[in-house]
Amino acid sequence: MKSQDRLQLLTALEKLSHRESENTEDLEKVFLPLPSHALALRPEIVIIRGGRGAGKSALFRLLSAIDGPKQLRRLIDDERIPDAKWIEAFSQSHHHPEVTPLDQYGKEASSESLRTFWMTHLLLRISEEMPTLVSVPEQVRNAWSQHRTDLKSWIPIAQAHLGQISQALDQVERALSLKKQLVFATYDHLDRIGSFDPSVRRRYVGALLALWLSYSNRYRQLRAKIFLRDDLLDAGELGFPDASKLRARSVSIEWDVESLYRAVVRHMSQSEDLRVWLGRLSTGRHALELTKHGEFGWYPGPMSESTQHRFATLLAGEVMGTGTKKGYTYRWIPNHLQDAQGRIVPRSMLCLIGFAGREAAKHPLGTGIRLITPQDLLESLQETSSTRVGEIKEEYELVVRLENLRGRRLLLDPDEVVKDVSQPVPNEKQGLSKDGRAVVDELVRLGVISIRPDGRIDVPDIYRYGFGILRKGGAARAR
Repeated sequence: MKSQDRLQLLTALEKLSHRESENTEDLEKVFLPLPSHALALRPEIVIIRGGRGAGKSALFRLLSAIDGPKQLRRLIDDERIPDAKWIEAFSQSHHHPEVTPLDQYGKEASSESLRTFWMTHLLLRISEEMPTLVSVPEQVRNAWSQHRTDLKSWIPIAQAHLGQISQALDQVERALSLKKQLVFATYDHLDRIGSFDPSVRRRYVGALLALWLSYSNRYRQLRAKIFLRDDLLDAGELGFPDASKLRARSVSIEWDVESLYRAVVRHMSQSEDLRVWLGRLSTGRHALELTKHGEFGWYPGPMSESTQHRFATLLAGEVMGTGTKKGYTYRWIPNHLQDAQGRIVPRSMLCLIGFAGREAAKHPLGTGIRLITPQDLLESLQETSSTRVGEIKEEYELVVRLENLRGRRLLLDPDEVVKDVSQPVPNEKQGLSKDGRAVVDELVRLGVISIRPDGRIDVPDIYRYGFGILRKGGAARAR
């Protein structure tokens, strides 16, 4: 392979690290439909759960970007997906209040006021998207239009007309029933609310879940799709009775190893150069199938363990390490990206391969068809871990306490860990627990650490490198 051709391939490979599906413009060409996506789009499902990087927001954006239900059915490959209109009921877009005024209002607002916010905002968003469907009280519409981000100005007016707002939502349901039309109200980025005060976030989420628990029993044509982190559903359940019933109406977006490899191949195949390179796997035993699906780009076929083996070997060589630490590359990749509960998000997989492409471009191979080396993967694991640590810190404040373990060597004494994580770190948010055992329990629940059968504490590599925690016989860095 010519050096110029190799560098061109590596440049395309590097793009995987910043071309995650929820941010890319050509979303429909890189989105990989999973069975859980088809299940999530069934009318009876209210909550779509998943961790950071699992692809919830990618699905949310897809529902707004897709050109009607027929195209959605073709992309997801499920004829059971109903004809429906998707209305963005909350996200970070300009249609909704910014989180700062929401936080300010939520600190002192009653549960009834928060419920009024969600009811009124839902009605007015429906009226914006479907103006002929419903009549909104004029005073409420004017106050909301003029003071959308000033909740203290318009929510009292909405509360004074709450009966009319409730009747208007019932009117929406009746009108949709007559038309035999289904409307889904979608909610995303709820974790952005209360980023400095989790109690505010819990109250908003609790009010929203309580509202839709009642509406899911009352309405059939007007339904919700709430994209939510798992821990926020747990927190929301604490706020009102019967919230656990919503778990039966939820689905979790989770990825197995085969789906992760297929996601990488789907992203790679959007580059013509990489698609030609992938063609080397299209023949022989355990071939990799790539099929063009019109405007949706190229879909990889099933990737058995043997096909994963072939792909990883062609990409980086058959084995990683030497001696007793020697292992197959296709197994090494997911093993070093999983958390303590065995979960892997596609974002980490894409980052690992993309960062390795960037490393390889610094010292490209001179011969052969391989693109990267095992050393490139080792180097990229450091940055992948740091990226994942940055994501998890944004979501779960307590994770910053692992900074107190920086430079420590695994496996760790549990009593020492309890003592260390009970101590605040510089610049952490106020109000975090100083109960070390409670912190440890929470970190275990999140999959950031694990407790071995002998009681000692372990940290998976996807977090260990980012926090600079050592392993016996190794170093904090991937090198």
